[in-house]
Amino acid sequence: MLLQADARRRITLPPTLGIQPGDAIDLEILEDGRIMLIPVEPVPKHQMWAWTAESKQAITASLADPRPSRKIETPEQAAALAKRWAGEG
Repeated sequence: MLLQADARRRITLPPTLGIQPGDAIDLEILEDGRIMLIPVEPVPKHQMWAWTAESKQAITASLADPRPSRKIETPEQAAALAKRWAGEG
């Protein structure tokens, strides 16, 4: 696909790519001079803790855990579980 930059060095991407106005795109220039556009989803700073390598590993491990899930339905059940996790119960 051949694109031509306008006077302001902008290019127009075809709608078939699925990129919408306002989408965030990471631009990477490769060693050989090629340009790669990568659609990204920005993460708010207050959620960055979930994107550390340790957190991702813990999430992956929890998803692979074969033990059955527990359904917490009352505040008392939540408090008892929190105590157990804290080593108090």
